Amino acid sequence: MNYEYASENIIICKNFLPDPMLQKIKIDLLNNRGRFDIPNWSDSDTNLFNSKCGGLDYWIRHGETSENNEAICDLGSWFYHQGFFQFIKNAGRTNAFYFLNKKKQHNIHVISYNNGGYYNWHPDSEFFTFNLVLNEGDELTGGDMLFMDDGRIVEIPNQNNLMVVFPTYIHHAITPIKSKSGKDVPFPQQRFSIQYWTDLIGSNY
Repeated sequence: MNYEYASENIIICKNFLPDPMLQKIKIDLLNNRGRFDIPNWSDSDTNLFNSKCGGLDYWIRHGETSENNEAICDLGSWFYHQGFFQFIKNAGRTNAFYFLNKKKQHNIHVISYNNGGYYNWHPDSEFFTFNLVLNEGDELTGGDMLFMDDGRIVEIPNQNNLMVVFPTYIHHAITPIKSKSGKDVPFPQQRFSIQYWTDLIGSNY
């Protein structure tokens, strides 16, 4: 896993998971396809396409045991890997990632995007977000990640098996997604985002 800084406060890793783990994640997604629903916003906007988001989602809350999500729930062992923390240490930068050395808990947010999907500018509500992007095939275009960091817009192209981690005060968005046919694509070809919303609860280092 080759970590790199996309900007001062954004770390990415291309080809993040090995194929056997990817296959397990895909099985979890397929087994949970019936759980994806319109996000439940606090302002009670029940439209799929609104000013916030054009995707479907479900949640796995901290401490919850969720059937058919074993691989997704095991992603923490890949996100919070010793190699990741060694990369941060070796980089020698003084930034927010230092705080990830503290004891953590997380909620898991799983989102699917089809033709017309997007996510408008927003911050997240925890301390850090680890995000795994899955998008197989070439039926969809768009879905690039945008971040407001280093006094500029940082764009990270959409690609399959991409890991991105960033502190949640950074505003971010996903560009609109379109299919070649202009119609929805089958479930396995959609763009998926598996996010660990990481909260810090003290130090264990």
